[in-house]
Amino acid sequence: MKIFLLCLLIFLCGFSPAMPALSGIQLKISNDRVIDVDLAEAKLISELNGYAIIAGRTCIDCDENTAIFLERIEVAPGGPPQVRQPRNKGGDDIPEPEQFAAQAPTGSSLAEQRDRSQAELEGNEDGVLNMDLSGERFTYPGVYRDYLTKELVEKTRMFYGKCHEDGPALLWLSEYRTDKGWVKEEYLLVFRDEGIEHRYNQSHQPSLYFIGNAGCSEVPGVEVTTEP
Repeated sequence: MKIFLLCLLIFLCGFSPAMPALSGIQLKISNDRVIDVDLAEAKLISELNGYAIIAGRTCIDCDENTAIFLERIEVAPGGPPQVRQPRNKGGDDIPEPEQFAAQAPTGSSLAEQRDRSQAELEGNEDGVLNMDLSGERFTYPGVYRDYLTKELVEKTRMFYGKCHEDGPALLWLSEYRTDKGWVKEEYLLVFRDEGIEHRYNQSHQPSLYFIGNAGCSEVPGVEVTTEP
């Protein structure tokens, strides 16, 4: 009987799901402050306007790729450690970002060619998202191949810092393989005092000329396969 129970335990362990990342992991940020995260292999990328930009995974010993996460932090130095709320797994998804203007008017100047904000597209005053993006998962930069066929399916570059109109931003420049060929996509988070402005553009990358700004840094990419 004991042997049977031991074999059963070994069998069940072999088919147990991946362990979730431990909660309460302290990550050191600027001014000797710490924040609590529930990410495995957490690594600080940067801090932008009250957010820590972190690379990590939500589970241990699993097939999940490293991703980019945002965690809200206290802006004022010297305050108590910021304890994050548990990641909401069943709540409403964040709204779809508004789309950039696809092309600038013919004959317009460089300044006039800047992509239009959500506000201009929607006719609102600011177009800023009034929500906390802590815990949201974003693509880590790199070259992605299909885990079965090993075919190249995605190439993504990521930039952080003063990467959009000399303001703090996160910028992803991606190319995806589709049935009709490769498609370019730009995804941008602008960190404004009022909140985060969230937008994207397909088949055109208007912020490409901002990545040469001083203070705009690129996150080195990785070569990985897609998740099963």
